[in-house]
Amino acid sequence: MSTTRSEQAAETREKLLEAAKSLFAEKGFDGTPVRLINRSIQMGDGILYHYFPGGKREILTVLIRESFDRRREAIGQTNRTVEHLDLREALLTFTRKLFDLFMVDLDLMKILFRENDVLGLEESQRLASWLQEQFAIFADFLDRRRLKGEVKADLDVTLAARQFLTMVMQIGISRITGIEIINEPDVDRYFERVVDFTIGLWKIS
Repeated sequence: MSTTRSEQAAETREKLLEAAKSLFAEKGFDGTPVRLINRSIQMGDGILYHYFPGGKREILTVLIRESFDRRREAIGQTNRTVEHLDLREALLTFTRKLFDLFMVDLDLMKILFRENDVLGLEESQRLASWLQEQFAIFADFLDRRRLKGEVKADLDVTLAARQFLTMVMQIGISRITGIEIINEPDVDRYFERVVDFTIGLWKIS
């Protein structure tokens, strides 16, 4: 079956995005000329501007927008999955999924953490909004568990969500940045310790 023109265009667009992401992570945003992105996919010098008239800045914005849209959908599916699980298993499922979402696209995470000075207002706001959304989603999850009597009735679910997710994210940040905030070779064991410790703080005494 022959490839249609629209399919070819979509494939070229995706190749440009992936090439740019890899180069931004390796050489930095400022250290990656447009010509290098074009040549990395063996295309002419004008091809990037055909698909992304805003150049590298537009590519960065699209990478972040599409990545976080995919993560938002995945988190939503996880939230629906954990509703019927007991608290411990729900927390473990949630933490593993969140970690996987951090690690599945290391190049983009490196760009976000190492190139934050080049992020524009739109990209910064999108990242902040996504993080705030995750805290709010998890706080709502805890509030439902509080109403079921699974955790303390007076639990501050907003602070509890921030504390728990921060502990989970630390190991992902360590892996992304190479800075050993937490040196835990066994990720699953670390998550189990975090979950068990946290439930001990939250449970009804």
